[in-house]
Amino acid sequence: MRQVCIGSIKLTDPVCLAPMAGFSSLPFRIMCKRYGSSYAPTELASARSIRFSGIDKSFRYMRIDPDKEGICAIQLFGTDPVDFREAVFAIDKDPRLTGVSIIDINMGCPVPKVVKTGSGSFLMTDPKLAASIVRACKEAIRDIGRDIPVTVKTRTGFEAGDKGVPELARAVASEGCDMLCVHGRTRPQMYSGEADIEAIAVMREAVKSFDIPFFANGDIKDGRSALSMLEQTGADGLMVGRAARGDPMVFERIRKEMAGETFTPPSDSIRKELLMEELIGRTGYLREDVAVREMRSVMPFYVKGMEGAAMLKTALCRCTSVDEVREVLELD
Repeated sequence: MRQVCIGSIKLTDPVCLAPMAGFSSLPFRIMCKRYGSSYAPTELASARSIRFSGIDKSFRYMRIDPDKEGICAIQLFGTDPVDFREAVFAIDKDPRLTGVSIIDINMGCPVPKVVKTGSGSFLMTDPKLAASIVRACKEAIRDIGRDIPVTVKTRTGFEAGDKGVPELARAVASEGCDMLCVHGRTRPQMYSGEADIEAIAVMREAVKSFDIPFFANGDIKDGRSALSMLEQTGADGLMVGRAARGDPMVFERIRKEMAGETFTPPSDSIRKELLMEELIGRTGYLREDVAVREMRSVMPFYVKGMEGAAMLKTALCRCTSVDEVREVLELD
């Protein structure tokens, strides 16, 4: 891998955490950074909600910490270019978010409640609208006098038979998109089946003449899969999604194995400590019971594969306090 520039932001050997709703919490992103993630976008936040309801309603999804994260990317979704423009203005005015480094536009979410609003992966069906959203964000950033790159994350198609949407790739690149990341699955696939590497390569080829970095996403879990993705797609960087759930150390594994080094998997006790680190981190800005409740969908990934994992998962999903979680994990 080589150095990549997203706008004026330089990344060496870019391997990053893909944004994931419910998983990309601030403490988790900080842990991923510690173990080798170049940067990690926030969970998706609604541009329309920001425009009409203000920052506070969506702030929990956009919370950043430049001192601990370094590069901070806020991911937005929506369908109205004006919503995005106003959201960028609102983000810039909020002192809690002035450290934002990147605005990432979600054009890939396959979840029905997002798609039915014309957002997420639905934007693949309307490249002109997608391009106008990028243009609106770029214009807003110019108006506020900031140097903030605009990136796009999308998929290989809206319909099951799609083998890439090169017209979308070219449309967003032509409006100044500073990086394009493509997840190698179509909308109907959601997160099932295998990533279509050939379709990712089609998207890569579509933006070659624009000289912007291209990132690939899908089924990257170790050094071998990372190298294979790079070789077969010609991508400049990688984003790791599901393989990172409950395993922030996957970035250390990928980097070491790509370099031909041996990676020693973390012990069960270390994995439990990492779980507790994320949970306690969440209690820093959420009520304890809320933090524990929201972690119920996350904790099973931390204990996956451990002896007695099934019983551990059941017990953890019944917990209502940090002490109860600590007791289930048998930690002092």
